[in-house]
Formats: sequence, structure tokens, C-alpha cells
Amino acid sequence: MNVENDFRELNNAEIRPFYEKSNYQGALLVAANWALIALAFAVSAIWPYWPTYLLSIILLANRQLGIAILMHDAAHHLLFKSKRLNNLIGQILCGALVIADLHGYRTYHLKHHKDAGTQNDPDYPNYKNYPVTHTSFLRKVARDLSGITGIKNLWALLLMNAGILSYDFVYKNKETKQALTFAKVLINLVKGLWLPVLCNLMLWSILTSLGYAYLYVLWVAAYFTFYQLFLRIRNAAEHGAVPDLLDTEPRKHARTTAASWWERLTVAPNYVNFHLEHHLRPTVPCYRLKSFHQYLVTKGYYNDTHIAQGYADVLRQLTHAT
Repeated sequence: MNVENDFRELNNAEIRPFYEKSNYQGALLVAANWALIALAFAVSAIWPYWPTYLLSIILLANRQLGIAILMHDAAHHLLFKSKRLNNLIGQILCGALVIADLHGYRTYHLKHHKDAGTQNDPDYPNYKNYPVTHTSFLRKVARDLSGITGIKNLWALLLMNAGILSYDFVYKNKETKQALTFAKVLINLVKGLWLPVLCNLMLWSILTSLGYAYLYVLWVAAYFTFYQLFLRIRNAAEHGAVPDLLDTEPRKHARTTAASWWERLTVAPNYVNFHLEHHLRPTVPCYRLKSFHQYLVTKGYYNDTHIAQGYADVLRQLTHAT
């Protein structure tokens, strides 16, 4: 058996336990993410100073990415055992808070898996230009942290929910759909945004009831700044500057990154760094990706595959001097 060359030759009986879904694990992961969100608010409530505000914004941005990732697992029907729980929790406690639609994302994202390693991948434009120059990447970082990226992405989300643009979770779609009446646009916006607005109002209401309404500003600031930056780095790390973006073999077009504890609290929450494993078997829940990775290592599957050692390693691969 040449496990170095063919994933299909691995023992199916050994792999099967990694596919097991767990309501307990899913609920624990959702609860842990919201506990960290509560902690981020509590830090600034207890110590209301600029350094703690900044820390809270970074932690909130990390968990905004975290709940977006949980929505991703729910879109794969992996976070919980039942489709109903995946749809309910994935939309209300995950996607809606970051103005993402689980159902639209599911349709879009499954195309990414179907066509990964080809130019038909809807995410291909996001990765094809990497590596970029240091200067180019720093300009992207500046746009993210200044709020420019967030404003552009929010505008794109409004156009998608209005029915003017097709749904595109990474905000790259430029194709305008058929012309709509003003009334139809308003109806679409209400249908698409009532839940995100309601969920964000509930978050604000909870903070208000505790006497800390002003802390909601940190949530908004996180969304428009560090969330956009973390989203960019996570996104680029998954498929940017890989051995061969146009090879359907996942070891060629996807990347796994060994993440430190502080990277898990910034750019890599909820096991998202194990992206190669996710493309090898999209039916493995995120809470089993780490053990799945370790299994593949013991089988020698990665003997000829580079595993990035932290996101500094990834950034070196994503950028070049000139």
C-alpha cells in the first residue's frame, strides 16, 4: 500500500470513526465560542481602558470568524447530527451575527468543494494572484484595519440580499442579476436581513440590560477591522501560494497549518487550520480534524507534503519582496 500517493488506499474502517457527528461536541463548541465572546465583553466592562478595548476587539473579531466557521460546518451538516439543528443553530447563533446566510453560503461553498483544483472553483480568483508583493499585502492589511474592506464587503452583502448580486461569501461576485423594481429590492432586503438585524439587536439588548450598551460598539469595530483581516489571512492560507492551485489532488491545492494557541485566538479558531484534511474528507466534523490529521501523519500520508509551521510561515509563502 503506497499511502504516500493515494488517500483511497487508507483503511476505510480506521477512517470511519472520524466521520461521526456529535451533538455534545457541536453544542460544546458553540458554547465555547459564545463564552469567549462573553469574556471579551467582560474584559472591557471590568477594565474600561483603551488597551483592554483593543484586546476585546481582537478577541471578538476572532470569535466572529469562529462562529462563521461553525456556520461553515453547519452548512456541511456536520456540526450536529440532525439537519434541523445544523440549520437552526448554524443560522441563528452563527451566521446571522456576522450577516451571513447559511443557505446561500451552502450552495456557494459546495461548488468550491466540487471544483477545487480547477478554474471553475468560485473561490479561484481569491487565490490565483498569490504570492503578492510585501507592499501589496500591506496595502490589503491597511484597508482591512481602516474599515475600508468592511464597508465594501457590507455593501456587497446588501446587494446580495437585495437580489442584485448572486450570493458570494467572499464578496468577489461582480455579475449583476436582472433589474429589479425598488419594491422588490426592499422585500428582498427585509427577507434577507431581518434575522441578522434581530440577532444583533438581541446582542445589543443583552448588553444594555447588563448596563453596558456601549460595548456593542466593540462588536461593530471588530467586524469592520480585525475580522476582515483575520478572514483575509485565513482565506489566503487555505489555498494561496500552494504547490499547484490547478491540481485536483488536495495536497497540491490546499494547505494545513500548525497553529499556536495565540493563532487559534486570532486567525485560526475552531480547527480551521486543518484545511487540507477538510478537502480530503469534507464529511469529517471540524472537532475531529485534528485527530484525523494525526492519523494521517502516522500513516505517512504527509511524508512529501509541507505542513506550514504557523501563520508566519504561511505569510512568507504568500508574499515576496518584488
